[in-house]
Amino acid sequence: MSARVLYDLTGLVHWYAYFRHPGGVQRVIEKVASSDVIRQSSAVEFVVRILGSDRFYRIEPELIADLASRRSSAIARLRRILAQGLRLASLQEIVSEGRYFHLPYLAAGLTRMEGLIEALTEGAAGRSSPVLDIVAPPGAQDTLFNPGDLWWQKKYVATVAGLKKRTGVRIVQMIHDLYLIERPEWTPADSVQIFAGQLQGIAPSVDCWLTSSQFVRQQVQRYLADRSVPEKPITVLPMGWDSFEALRDVGQNRLSDRLVLGRHGLIDKPFILSVGTIEPRKNVPALLDATDELRARFGDVMPRLVIVGGYGWKAADVRARLASGSRNGTLVWLENLSDSDLGVLYRNALFTVMPSHGEGWGLAVQESLALGVPCIASDAGATREAGLDLATYFDPSSAEGLTRAMAAWISDGEALTAARDRIAQAQATRTFPSWNDAGSVLLRSALS
Repeated sequence: MSARVLYDLTGLVHWYAYFRHPGGVQRVIEKVASSDVIRQSSAVEFVVRILGSDRFYRIEPELIADLASRRSSAIARLRRILAQGLRLASLQEIVSEGRYFHLPYLAAGLTRMEGLIEALTEGAAGRSSPVLDIVAPPGAQDTLFNPGDLWWQKKYVATVAGLKKRTGVRIVQMIHDLYLIERPEWTPADSVQIFAGQLQGIAPSVDCWLTSSQFVRQQVQRYLADRSVPEKPITVLPMGWDSFEALRDVGQNRLSDRLVLGRHGLIDKPFILSVGTIEPRKNVPALLDATDELRARFGDVMPRLVIVGGYGWKAADVRARLASGSRNGTLVWLENLSDSDLGVLYRNALFTVMPSHGEGWGLAVQESLALGVPCIASDAGATREAGLDLATYFDPSSAEGLTRAMAAWISDGEALTAARDRIAQAQATRTFPSWNDAGSVLLRSALS
């Protein structure tokens, strides 16, 4: 039998059970999975673990591709599949490993009403339930790839480690960052505990690590050395610059742009954009403070601030400020934004700001630059790897540095134009990684 790469989408299926739009981790998982290199490889099988067991069932590649083109339909189908998968678990397995968020899908699966979940999601009549295709057990020639979301099932890691011990299957593990362990104050304690326990459990079984940046590669090296875990190969997976490739031509779809901007009250109103979850790590208070100071300085010339990001954790004061600013018209706070709307906001922004205290990569920096829009980014974590020499950086501990950088582009149109021209020149003369490049690196790591 030919070697297989089992691309584990257990976490992605669980994410879309409750959310319609990806977070940063989910965006990377989805983009790599939907790359042509991965979808067209005969070696790759997309799989989801059955709760409480070492069995996996198959997800069709077309379903992952549909997340980009037919999102509502694809999410509805994934939700239906989750309910069907839970029906395959025994009562003992469910009791030992089930969590509260499994309950509605478990109920739908056991009563064979998963079609109702799909209908409620997509707004269409449910279809008949096809029989789930169980994947043949892996062997020593195969590789199981976890794309970085280990935390959705209590016994996931113990099961995978046991599977490796019995079958010899290779384990390739992606790590997006280790801030949950290095800076636990930025994350809820229960999430830190779950992630730390799962990572500690899987580390001895990993044959190859993939990371989102050189910065995270060094984090993983320190983590393994501190715990005396033998280091295995650690490869940086390139992050694609082509997430919004279809939107790069600003001259196209101006009417559709105006429809999107009008829907959010932004037609003919210059704005500054910031994208990121509202949580302590993202350093949103510094951006709000800088904006307040600049509004007092520039008055009506000050562009509106647009913040795109869902409410995360431990940020009640920030949430109150965002709600107040939304009411008085000084800012716009948007949650649950589609990728198509987000791309339109990116390319119509004067510039973007990413003030985070730390990032394992910095997708918001990269996405802004990929659409030709200048970005002011903190220099913490891996953001310099994401923004290269094309972003403008500041120390996130310096409120003055952020204010000064924003003021320069607000007050000097020529400087902002020069920043745009520099990005355009780089795009015309340099080659940037694509998600297909990421898929190729994954396959080499998994099949070597």
